[in-house]
Amino acid sequence: MRVLAAIRTHRWTAEEERLLATLRGVFGGNVAVAFQNRPEGLQPPVDVVDIGADWPHRNRLRAVPDWGWRCGDYFYYALRLARPEYDHYWLIEPDVLFTGDAAAFFEQFDAVPVDLLGKNIEEIRASIPFTRGLPGMRHMRSIFCLTRMSGRAIDRLLPLRQAYGRRKIGPHLFTNDEIFTFSHICADPEMTVASMQDIAPGWFERGQLETNPDILLDTLQGRVQPDAVFHPVRGRESFKAAVANRLAGNDGFLRNMRWSLASLTDGDLEDIVSQTAESLRQSLLVNRRTGLLTAQADDTEDAEPLNRASQGS
Repeated sequence: MRVLAAIRTHRWTAEEERLLATLRGVFGGNVAVAFQNRPEGLQPPVDVVDIGADWPHRNRLRAVPDWGWRCGDYFYYALRLARPEYDHYWLIEPDVLFTGDAAAFFEQFDAVPVDLLGKNIEEIRASIPFTRGLPGMRHMRSIFCLTRMSGRAIDRLLPLRQAYGRRKIGPHLFTNDEIFTFSHICADPEMTVASMQDIAPGWFERGQLETNPDILLDTLQGRVQPDAVFHPVRGRESFKAAVANRLAGNDGFLRNMRWSLASLTDGDLEDIVSQTAESLRQSLLVNRRTGLLTAQADDTEDAEPLNRASQGS
């Protein structure tokens, strides 16, 4: 069984370099990067499969405004078209981190030749925009930061995604990667699926593979048990930017205040910004202090796994 491990990214930073070093230690030369909109002149030290702005159109796929984020399955199609000689493809985001021996993690799946691997594959029973955009199906999902798909599953999905893109579905409802992929593969009687935590439970019990909270790389060093997988893990600059973006993005309530905001002066807005900054500073200080106390308490025990220490934060 020939397997390709691929990094999905739109930039090249220390996070991509760290993951590349890990994957090369496991897969040798069978590593690639599926790169969205690679800057001119940038040449990562690895085989590159380019996915430019015109790639969806050239491959009869719909390019919703945020397709590079929302449609991670497009990266699978690009890999398959460019490197069709492989039987299975891992697609991994750069903020996934393996502690301990990553080879031991991947080896557990060598004898599991299913068509689709994901973490905690589950049914979505609630109505959300991405499920409303895919009516008439049992909706399934799994976090898309670490998945593996067979070549035949990719071949099955590509024409389905092309046909889906021709349907009259608004951009807001256009179904994302995890729901489209897992719903269709789970509904196909010829396809097989498996949840990774059922095969390698310890890696996920000791780690964290979720959409949040963001984890500072420095926090993991010396504080977690070996043989665990984490996401999302960020370096210091990336972590600071993620916190800032998350705080700034929590502004939906302002839509209900637009008439009142229209009456404010530039000076009034600056006052709000200054007061917000001071409130955020105090909140950051309090939570940092709590984190330090938690870390000190953990140091008196046997280095608690980070996922337990971060619960409720």
